[in-house]
Order: sequence, then structure tokens, then C-alpha cells
Amino acid sequence: WDEKSELEIGGYLVVDNLSMGRPSMGGIRMLSDVTPSDIHNLARGMTLKNGAANLPYGGGKLGIVAESNLSPEEHVGVVRGISRLIRRYRDVYVPGPDVGTNDADMKTIAIENGLDSAVSKPADMGGNRIDELGAAAGGVIIALQTLLEIMPRLRVLPQFVNLEIPESKDLEILIQGFGAVGAHAARIMKERIPEVKIIGISDLEGYLFNKSGLPIEELFKFWKEQKLVTNAYFKENIILEGYKHPTKFSTNPNNL
Repeated sequence: WDEKSELEIGGYLVVDNLSMGRPSMGGIRMLSDVTPSDIHNLARGMTLKNGAANLPYGGGKLGIVAESNLSPEEHVGVVRGISRLIRRYRDVYVPGPDVGTNDADMKTIAIENGLDSAVSKPADMGGNRIDELGAAAGGVIIALQTLLEIMPRLRVLPQFVNLEIPESKDLEILIQGFGAVGAHAARIMKERIPEVKIIGISDLEGYLFNKSGLPIEELFKFWKEQKLVTNAYFKENIILEGYKHPTKFSTNPNNL
């Protein structure tokens, strides 16, 4: 914690395991309610993921305690302050973006601590365009398509002999977290499996639900413009019709 800053700058760093190699690697989660237990579990998850992919990195995670209503300047100030706090751990932890952080934040960290001190830096710093292109989301959709393809083969196993295999046209999808991964996942899903119905999405401000399917192209455009979608869509499209509108909105995203 930085006790001298006028901003609240602090958080929790967990380096779970270095058996696969040094440093550990894992994203920075920036939320108001992040806890040490959350970060410990996520760091263990990174150990397992990096190991499963045979990457020469251990598992780590950083959680920053910060409110979601920070101004852009305050957000950068918090990230810059955290960068200085974790500088001493560069040999055991390299961060990337996660919930509440992005490639621009990795650029801030790299400026403070060196180019090799963060992954997923933006293209103007020699990095990649993962968030912009939705690469992580593309992996989710490829996994879904592969699952649908291999499910019929599972019936040769006794435990799956009565397995019900849905047609893609019968799939109803909920996306919890319409952000850098979720928004692109919705977009790519409608491009590759257009018959799928995405009936619910959520973000930090609430959720939207429509049993007949949500207008993903319109919602993706909202997200590109202002990142948080649900409340903005409610104010622009639902509020005048109220309960008569087929899409329902709630301010509690966890109820989706």
C-alpha cells in the first residue's frame, strides 16, 4: 500500500508457484471488492493454466483495490502507483490485463518498470492487438464449436450414452461480463454460429435479458463507444416502454 499518496493505491500480490519457471505471469484485477482469497485462487488458476499450456512461467496474480468511478487521470495514477510498488518483484511476477485493466495500463507499467515488466502491451509499444481483435474471445468460440462437434462421439462411453446433444439453433447463451472478452465473444458467436440466441448479458451496472435474443450488433457498438452497456441501453431503449419492452434490465448483475 502507498500510504503517502492522495489516491488510494494498494492491493494484493500473490505468487503461487514458480515450478514451471520464473517469473510468474498473471493479470491485474482492479475492483473495489477484491480480496486476498480471490487473488490467491486466481494465482493458483494461472499456475494450472500456464502449466497446462507448457509455458515456462509460474502462476501469479495482482489485485488492486479501487472504485469503478475513478476518472481516467485517477485510474492512470493508481496504475502508476501500483507499478512502483511491484517494481521490486519484477524477477518473480510479470502482469497482464484482467478485469478492470487493459493494454493501456500495461503500457503505463512498462514505462515505469521497463518493457519486459508487462505482457499484452499495445501495438504502439511493440505489443499486440489482442483486446482490439478479440483473440481471447475467439478461443472461447472455437472451444464451443469443438465441443458441439465432439459431443456425439461421447455417446460411445457408458456414462454419456443418454447424453442430450443440443442443436446449435436451440442454444441459449448468457454472457456474464460484457467486456473485452465477453463483448467480442458475443460478436464472434453471432458471426460463426448465427442461429445461436444470446439471451442475456451483464456488466458492472446490471444485466439485460430477452428470451427471444438480444441485439448483439447494437450492444457491441454501445460497448465500443462507452464500455458499459446495460444501463446505457436501458436509458436509450427500455425506459420509455417500461415493462412492455421485451428486454428486461436489472441493476444487479449477479442475478443474471
